[in-house]
Amino acid sequence: MSRTDTDLPLESRLCLACGICCDGTLFPFALIGESEVDDTARIGLTTMRTTDDLPAFSLACQYLDGAACTRYQDWRPSVCGDYFCHVQKRARKGLITEEEAFAMIGRAHNLINDVKSALPSDLLIAKARHEFKRLAAKQPDLTPEEASFVVKMFVLERFLDAEFRGPKRSHLPAASVASAES
Repeated sequence: MSRTDTDLPLESRLCLACGICCDGTLFPFALIGESEVDDTARIGLTTMRTTDDLPAFSLACQYLDGAACTRYQDWRPSVCGDYFCHVQKRARKGLITEEEAFAMIGRAHNLINDVKSALPSDLLIAKARHEFKRLAAKQPDLTPEEASFVVKMFVLERFLDAEFRGPKRSHLPAASVASAES
């Protein structure tokens, strides 16, 4: 028996409309358990150790197709099913409406596309973050194109910090995050 989209829980519908946790936009890597390292490498994901020596795999995930996981029915690291972004958590608690949650996803995609328009076509947002940091440190000696990219990336990062990562996972220093939940 197949399920329609309306049969899926809200968190799943939000996930299938988004995909930015798996494409490397939110985070450059996903943490995994020590017991998952070999299986994660076996399915072709690039494993690594964080600066805190925690096991992880690099993002963007090669199994992401649009916003859907092509390994959904097969083994995948537990973080893939256990992770819920700040939007999902707030929607589940009724702190934001379903419409607001989908609007946030739409705004995130618009901001991502705006940043991508300022990048070479083969550069992912995850890699653009390094360029953002390099250029931000270079100011005020930026070209107009570089300044435009820095502003777009800053706006994206602030939005992702506030709405998707949440206050405890902010990427920008001293982020002033105003959201419905801490």
